[in-house]
Amino acid sequence: MNFKKTFFFFFCLFSGFIFSQNQHSKSFGFISDNDVYVSATQDQYYSNGLTLHYQFLSKTTSEKLAKKMYTVQLGHYLYTPYSGNVPNIANQDRPFAGYLFTDFGITKFYKNESAFKITYQLGILGPSSQAESLQKWYHKMVGMYTPAGWAYQIQDQLGANINLTYLKNVGYTSNKQLDFNAFADAKVGSIFNELTLGFVSRIGFKSLNPIFNSVLFNSNIGNEKTDNAIKEVYFFVKPQLSYVAYNATIQGSLFNDNSPLTFDSKPIKASVQLGLKWASKRFNYGYAITYLSKAVANNRVTGHKYGTITMIYKFR
Repeated sequence: MNFKKTFFFFFCLFSGFIFSQNQHSKSFGFISDNDVYVSATQDQYYSNGLTLHYQFLSKTTSEKLAKKMYTVQLGHYLYTPYSGNVPNIANQDRPFAGYLFTDFGITKFYKNESAFKITYQLGILGPSSQAESLQKWYHKMVGMYTPAGWAYQIQDQLGANINLTYLKNVGYTSNKQLDFNAFADAKVGSIFNELTLGFVSRIGFKSLNPIFNSVLFNSNIGNEKTDNAIKEVYFFVKPQLSYVAYNATIQGSLFNDNSPLTFDSKPIKASVQLGLKWASKRFNYGYAITYLSKAVANNRVTGHKYGTITMIYKFR
């Protein structure tokens, strides 16, 4: 087969892949959190988070069940005091901490526009998460200051958590361009123990899709072939209030006190997220800003904000 025939063969194959009927039952992408997305000078507290995301659909449906989805994630969270350069432990208003984890989630979306998700998470909190090396490498790469103070970070402990989320659509406006969805989230385990209540609203430019076909909930994939890709664009707002029983990234291990610096967590914390989500034929995109109240029980720490960038690719 000569070059022209080979090129023509692969062009036809690729064209068929791109323009054939949509059956996007899987997705892969990333969710990136960083305070630099909202401020070039801020580098504090929840300083960075990166999650790689893979999702696929079960073929299970029923009279009540719209979709059943499985999600596999690999993530890394990085926490610092008011700066990444606080070499003196006496000046640190929050411990340095890194958390590396993987989790597996099962989400059921029901035709009455409710959803339930259970997530099983395993990870490592402490030096073995390589957060110090990652932050130093990143700062060197972009020409920022050299982080200092990681010698006093939260020490190694195994992370094992179960996270439960329930979501229910409670109504639309008459033109279906605004909705209200209440949710409850519980985290139980060796790293995070907290209960969160809140709501999320979508504000669209046309009628909103049901929550089981929405980019906001990464549910706009399906097993059915169709010539009409699900396209969406809207703003959203997500306020929530949490009761925190324990946060190991602040308080250290539940089972020992070997970390050189710990603080108590604030038992009540609040946050609000404002953002934009949009979906094309193949991609989901998102940008959001999250405002957090103070999470540490001392008089020095403050609330802060960070940005989130999301990009998800949908495929067969």
